[in-house]
Amino acid sequence: MVKIIAVLLISASVGILYRIPRKLLLYVSFVGMVAWLIMYITMSFGGNGILADFLASVAIGVIAEILARILRKPATIFIIPGFIPLVPGGDAYMTMLYMVEGNYVDGVAKGMQTILTAGAIAFGIFVSSTIFRLIKNYNLESCSTDVRKS
Repeated sequence: MVKIIAVLLISASVGILYRIPRKLLLYVSFVGMVAWLIMYITMSFGGNGILADFLASVAIGVIAEILARILRKPATIFIIPGFIPLVPGGDAYMTMLYMVEGNYVDGVAKGMQTILTAGAIAFGIFVSSTIFRLIKNYNLESCSTDVRKS
């Protein structure tokens, strides 16, 4: 429970840092919390950290697109603070520590894990946003063809 509250506060803090309107901070915090919970649950069931971050970032993209449509705001308002709890900052630190200590094998391994995790986060948001926009465009095209037929 303490971790969930911490994630809510982290997401809200990033929202404040990026000057997101106060009335949206609760939504921003919710997106970050859901993403972190998905990552945590995936890893609890033995999932890979990269897979967990990918699934969480897909959830961020979907929730952000839905909230953007409901609240009539850009999706990036919800995406940026939402993925902050997923950022592999600890892994990046360990990569640098291993390299400075001369432990290059562990440094390269941790560095690759960090790069793959960051890539999974970016790809998950890309995939969810793209699929959401394809569905939206398909619905718009099908509505316009229905209008033309009548």
